[in-house]
Amino acid sequence: MQPVAVLPDAPEVACRMAVAARRAGVGPMAAVAGAMAQLAAEAALAAGANEAIVDNGGDIFMQAEAPVVVVLDAGDAGIGRRLAFRIAPEATPLSVCSSSARMGHSLSLGRCDLATVVAADAALADAAATFAGNQVKRRTDIARALERTLRIEGVHGAVIAMGDRVGMAGRLPPLVRADGRESR
Repeated sequence: MQPVAVLPDAPEVACRMAVAARRAGVGPMAAVAGAMAQLAAEAALAAGANEAIVDNGGDIFMQAEAPVVVVLDAGDAGIGRRLAFRIAPEATPLSVCSSSARMGHSLSLGRCDLATVVAADAALADAAATFAGNQVKRRTDIARALERTLRIEGVHGAVIAMGDRVGMAGRLPPLVRADGRESR
């Protein structure tokens, strides 16, 4: 539940998780899915793949050759599955990681339906999404949670949804409707 130090000879995944957790102020397990997604994509690219998109339970790392649409899934609440990011290939490598108090098996100290963070580093995006979600107990917490999340070094942008309230801040990919059409 809190950042930890790792030995200098710790496995690469543990080191990435520890660095991300320290930046976000959460425990290292908050970064594991993002770290593994990025390591898997990097392995595919190193083996000769031209592109790699790894989705590890809502924690995504991608290096794409064509536009990619990533749906923001808030379940039955608010935005539901209606909005998405359209990510241009030149914006990659990029990570889009999400956390939720309502969906999935991960522990959240907050109550938001969706906290999504965009960053170049997937372990960081994952840890920062957990941090953002932990901050939201009421709809009125969204603006402050976005502000605090954007202070984390390396975070590009964030989206937080709770019920019918959605907040967005930072440098985010263009929004589209989940069916792929441009959003207004």
